[in-house]
This record gives sequence, structure tokens and C-alpha cells, in this order.
Amino acid sequence: MAKISKRERKFAAKGGAKGMLEKGTITKKGKLRTRKKSDNAKHANNEIRRSMNQLKNSKMKLESEEKRFKDDFTSDSNLGDLDLDSFLKNVADDSGHGGSDDGSDDYDGSDDMDVDGGMEEIDDSDDDDDDSDDDIEDEDVEVSEQRMKEELKKLAESDPEFHKYLQDNESSLLDFEDSAFEQGDDNEDDDDDDDDQDTNANEMMEEDNDAENDTIPHTNKIIVDVKLLKSYEKGAFDSHGVKPLRRIIAAYVSACHMADSKHQDEDGSGRLVDDSGKRSFHIESSAVFDKLMVTCLAKCHEEFHYHLLGKGASVQAKAPFKDSDDDEEDKDESMEETIVIDVDKPINPRHLAKSIRWTQLKLSFQSFFKATLNLISEAKETKLLRFIIKSLSHDIPYLSAFPRLAKAVLKTLVSLWSTTSDSTEDYQSVRLHAFLRIRQLALTQPFPFIENCLKSTYLAYAKSAKFANAATVTSLLPTLTFMGNCVVELYSLDYASSYQHAFVYIRQLALHLRNAMQKKTPEAFRVVYCWQYMHCIKLWTAVLAATCGKVSDASGDDEVVLMRSLVYPLVEIIHGVARLVPTTRHLPLRLHCVRYLQQLAATSEMFIPTTSILLEVFELKEVAMSPKRVKTRGNDVRGVRLPLILKLPKVDALRTAEQLDACFGEVFLLLNREIDLYKYSAGFPEFTIRIYQRLRKFAKETKNGRFRAFAKGCIELCEKHSKVATLSRSKLEEAPKDIKRLEVLKPNNVPSMGERYEMAIAKEKRLETAEQPILSKAAKAKARKEKQAEEQKKAREAAVAKRKLDAQQSKKKKQKIEINESDLNNVEALEEDDEVEEGIDWSNSEDGSESEGSEDSE
Repeated sequence: MAKISKRERKFAAKGGAKGMLEKGTITKKGKLRTRKKSDNAKHANNEIRRSMNQLKNSKMKLESEEKRFKDDFTSDSNLGDLDLDSFLKNVADDSGHGGSDDGSDDYDGSDDMDVDGGMEEIDDSDDDDDDSDDDIEDEDVEVSEQRMKEELKKLAESDPEFHKYLQDNESSLLDFEDSAFEQGDDNEDDDDDDDDQDTNANEMMEEDNDAENDTIPHTNKIIVDVKLLKSYEKGAFDSHGVKPLRRIIAAYVSACHMADSKHQDEDGSGRLVDDSGKRSFHIESSAVFDKLMVTCLAKCHEEFHYHLLGKGASVQAKAPFKDSDDDEEDKDESMEETIVIDVDKPINPRHLAKSIRWTQLKLSFQSFFKATLNLISEAKETKLLRFIIKSLSHDIPYLSAFPRLAKAVLKTLVSLWSTTSDSTEDYQSVRLHAFLRIRQLALTQPFPFIENCLKSTYLAYAKSAKFANAATVTSLLPTLTFMGNCVVELYSLDYASSYQHAFVYIRQLALHLRNAMQKKTPEAFRVVYCWQYMHCIKLWTAVLAATCGKVSDASGDDEVVLMRSLVYPLVEIIHGVARLVPTTRHLPLRLHCVRYLQQLAATSEMFIPTTSILLEVFELKEVAMSPKRVKTRGNDVRGVRLPLILKLPKVDALRTAEQLDACFGEVFLLLNREIDLYKYSAGFPEFTIRIYQRLRKFAKETKNGRFRAFAKGCIELCEKHSKVATLSRSKLEEAPKDIKRLEVLKPNNVPSMGERYEMAIAKEKRLETAEQPILSKAAKAKARKEKQAEEQKKAREAAVAKRKLDAQQSKKKKQKIEINESDLNNVEALEEDDEVEEGIDWSNSEDGSESEGSEDSE
């Protein structure tokens, strides 16, 4: 039989694993926290003994000073009682001793010896306690705290003068409980970050012993009124107290969860209920609720900065078992200048951990942010959402110490930023502030976090782009344009991370295109020829265009060069999309692709020709046919809006005058822009030969005078710039093969390709706005009435549907099972034998023919 060790005997004497669970040595998750709890207990016991020793030493020192004052013959009380002979005799006796001239030195020395002896006894006791670690582990810290409070209370009653002396000179000894026992479970590992905010709030509220006067009798419910809230505000924000700050945050957490169904009372009052019997805050007044919300959201960040990075972080407590030299060094370090934070710059988590208040405020900060996220999810009003999100700008930099919490904040902000359920103008401000907080997270959080921001925003944009088309031009399309600009801004923050994500997502577009080119099925074509795919191409065109515009400022930055290298694969994808289905019906989609290619060419200053796609339009057979006459569509005077469509109608595609005017107007506009982009290139005369020949042929064949005028205008423009280019390149010293710059013929005072492109786009928008029909007041009033009538009709239909649903629900509730009481009282029926035979046919007829006929009919 194996010998039982001493450790096994002690483990069995404590009750085994069951006893450890009851004592809290093992968590419910099966994790051991014996060492951490023993460390807390050991630290607390050492603090108690050290404080008690300081109390004894202070009392002994005070008594010795009083005794020395009484025995001193030169004191004011004794000097008047001595005559001259007694005085001389005492002086003679004192001078006969071999001690020092000052009698207080010997007395101080004896006092020091007593103090040293006391310290030695304490050190010996500590050594004995260290030898018996199991006893220290089982000691309850709360019992030690209670014993300390009782001794301090007895000291105040027995010796009030000494207690007053401690308050005036050694107040830190009386405030021991605030510094020694507020730590609680703050030193637990980081796995507790996933605990619910209610648990964190209850842990903080357990320490709130001063609020007992505000609780309801026989309950742990604290009613937060105006008076209590003002006291919390004064203690937290005026006096910079940690406990009042934790209490007001606990009240804020309770207020944020008042709407939770799982925390409501049976009467539906919405009060926070804690089944564990722990203390909870209750707010009955709406004014107090609003005041609490505004105060915490507007001022808590100031106290976080004060205690973690400001003056409050520099107040160092005396660390146990340190030399005086170490204390002086820590004091010098703590007296350094406080850290001034920028809301758009990261905070090193080490700076936060150096603060002495970090362990006390860590859980409070987590509870504050989790409660705020819950409040955002419950809030419905636009103004409230805007205020909450805007107030988080000062708190987000502190999330660098809570990566999991930062991910939850990012998820909530992205959902607010990308939601398509609300497209009103008021909600646009919420969308804007949500993106500002996302951008702030990308700037302030450690490196890997920006990749989460890039991924989340792009996927949210791609998800919303699926429903952006001509039908949602007034609601979703402006929102999607704003979201695209936000994504472009976000991808310009860190080009190294942006390159990785841009490469992956552009490659994903290429894979969809390759799949469509290989399968050539309607389903595969539908994946490419849709608004979602085209909006994604538009987004990456804008991202690369914004990046290429900063290449000149980067002066050879490798990260920017990497982003510029993605222009070529994107251009190939756009060319492949334009030529995937070269039919007349998909002409608007090809014109979209030409616009994207011209934007890339202008910003990157690369030669990306698109004339082949544009000139193919003149080869279509529908161009030579005479257009069909179509009846007007009533009040629709806008015509065909090419920016809002991807394909023409299946019937009579490009056969109506309306469609021909829109398509050929867009083709000639893009041709003129193409000529303007490359007019300063050395090869421009050769570039315009194909354009010149095809347009001249088209001018001779067409019968439309408007189209003929457009063609002649382009021809004249090509001839004009060709002559200038021929004359300018004859003066160049280098050969054509040695020319590396595209706009080698551009004068110094002429705008660049990108600037000319932006001016052309701005001019086009002004002309488009001017061409919009101006409605009269009567037409506007009529449109307004029609809109109101439509809204009223929808409201009536919704009301009717709701009444029907309520009627059905009430009918179901009234249908109850009628129970015959006589059948229940007939007990003899239960004893009768069942006459039903096995295999009986449960049909309406006796022979079962009807059931068979029904089965055959089925």
C-alpha cells in the first residue's frame, strides 16, 4: 500500500474537491484560483498586520512623548513647582550621568528599540505564516477586514484623543479599507472579460457599504433620487473619488438594463432585479434617469483620464516590503508630467497598467462600455443615438486594453453605419458619427484591429450594394455613395493592411468573372452583371484612384507602390466585364466600365485606352435603323437615365429615339473626355487616327443631324490637338522610345490629367442639374398630394392588416376546450374494456372505398 503524503492528508482533511468548490477555491468552469486568492489573502493580511503595527507604534510614540513631557523638569508644568535648591539638585544629578546632553536621545533610542523589537516579532510571525501556506490560503479576507474595522472602532471609543491625532496626522491608516480591500477580484485573469456586465456591476455594488441608508428596508434595492445622484456626482467628479465613481457607474449600468425583459419584475415595471440577493439600483424618476445618463456619458471620460493618466495616477501608495530608495524612485517617476491624450492616437496599455487605480477601475470601465452598447441596441430615437455615439469619442482610446470589447464596439458601430432600414436625413448624422468612431477605432487600437475595420466595412458595403438600383435611387443610392466614400477614407489610413485586403477582394471579383467566362450560363452571367458586382468594382476603382493621387506626395513609398500595382488586375477585370456579353442590351453596363477605366487612367496617369469599346457602338445594327415612335409616359419627362441602369429593355432595345439620344450622348461625352485626357501625350496624333476615320464614316452615314454635329465636333477636336502635339514633339530632344512620362508635352501651367478629369466631372454634374425639369408650384403640390395619398393608403392597409391579426389572435384565445364534468365523474367508464380492434379502417364508409378513392385522387 502506497504511503499517503502530507499534502494528500491535508487535502482530504479539507473535504476534498467538494470542499474546495464550497470554499470557492475552484471556479464553476473548473479553473483553479487558489494561488491568486491566496496572494490576495496574504497581501491583505500583511497589510492588516503592518497597519496594526503602525497604530501600535504611533500610540507608543505618543505615550512616550507625553511621559517625557511630564518627567521633563524644564517643562512649563514642572518648572513652576521647583524651588532653586531642587532645580540645582536635579541639574547636578542629571549632569552626573554618563549619557548625552539631551535626555530625549536616550528615550528615543529606547523607543526605537521597542519599535524594532515589535517589527522583529512581526517578521517572525510572517515567516511562520509563510511556512504554513495552507492556513493563509484558507483565511477569509472579509473576516480580517471586519476585525480591522472593529479594532478601529474600539480605538475611537477608548481613546478619542489618539483617534483624532491619527485623523490629523496619519489619516492613511484610517483609510486602510479603501486601499486594501477595494481590489476584490480585479487581479483575475483576462478570461473574465467575457463575463456579463451585470456580474461586474454586482461585484462593484457589494463594496458600497455607505449606501445602506438609501436602501429599501429588508431588501437590497437602492432608490436613486436627486439627492443621492448629486452626492455621487460631487464625490466622483468634484472630489475625484474612486468609490463614488464606481457607484455612479453601477447605477448607470442598472439604468441601461431597465428595458431588458430578463431583468423585469413580474408586474412589468422594468426595474432591475438581482436574484442572487445582491444590491441593485432602481430609478423611478425620468428626470433622474436623464440626468444620470447625460452625466455619465459626458463626464466619466474625464475621471478615467484623471485616475489612469492624469494626476490621480501619480499618487503612489507605499508598496509593502520596499526600501526607502525604491520609494523615492517611484515617487520621482510618479511626479512626471501627466499624459495628454489625443482621441485619434493610440494609448499604450502599459501606461494604463502603471496607474495605481487601474485594478479598481478596470471592471468599472468594462461595465460602462458594455452597458452603453446595450443602451445603443435598445435606443430608437435618432437624437439619442447621435448623442451616445458622439460622447464615446473620448472613451474609445482606452479600449486598447480591452481587445474583445473593442470588437463588440466595432460590430455595433458597423451595424449602425450600414443599416438600410432608415434612410432619412436625420439618420445620416448617426451614420456619420458611427463612421467617425470606426475610424477612431482603426487609429487608436493596436495593429491587427485595423484589419477588422477594413474587412467589416467592405463586407457591409457589399451587402448593402445588392439592393442599390434605379428603384431605390432616392433612398439607398445616396446612402451607398456615402458608405463608399467612408470605405475609401478608411483604406487610405494604412496602405500595408489595405493592400492585403484589396488584393484578396479584387481577386474574388476576378474569380467570379473567370467562372462566368468558363461556364457561360445565365446564372454565372447574372453573378457578374448585377448591381452588387458593379458597385464593388466602382468602390475599388475609387480606392485605387485615391491612392494613386497620393503617389507623388509619397515620394517612393513602398506601400503606396504596392497599392498602385493593383491597377493592372483591376483594369483587366473591367475589360473582361465589358466584353463578357457584347450585346446591344448591355450597352449601359459597358459605358459604366468605360467611366471606371477613365477614372483609373486620370488618377494614375497611365495609358488605358477605351476607344475600342466606344467605337464598337457605331457598328451596332440598331444605329442604322430608323427609331420607333413610342407614346409618352405621362408625367415622366426624365428620359433614360444611364447612371441608374445596367441594361436596356428586352423589347426594342436601342430602337427608340429616347434610348438613342441617351446612349449616343454618353458615347460622345466619353470620347471627348478620352481626347482631353491624352492630348498632351507624344503619341496623340497616332492615337486619334482610328477615332478620326470611324467618326468621319459615321457622319456620312447617319441621318440624325444632332449625331452628325457631335461627330464633326470630335473630328475637329482631334485635328486641333494633333497639330499641336506634332509641333510640340518635334522640339523634344529624346527619342520616342526614351520617353517615360505620359504627358511629356504638357506645359507647366496646365492642370494634370487628374485635375482635368475632376473639372470635367464637376462640369458634367452642373449640366445634369441644370437639365433637370423645373416643376411649377401646381405640379409640386400635385406630387405632394399624390405622395400623401399613397402614404395614407399604406397606413390604412397596415391598420386593416393589424385589425385582422388582432381578431385572429383574440379568436384563438376564446377557443377553449369544453370539458364535460359528467364524463370526469364517470369513473366506471375508465374500467370498461376497449372495443376497438386492431387494423380497423378509419374511413367515412364502412368498406373503406371512400378513403381509397381519396388516396387515388391524391
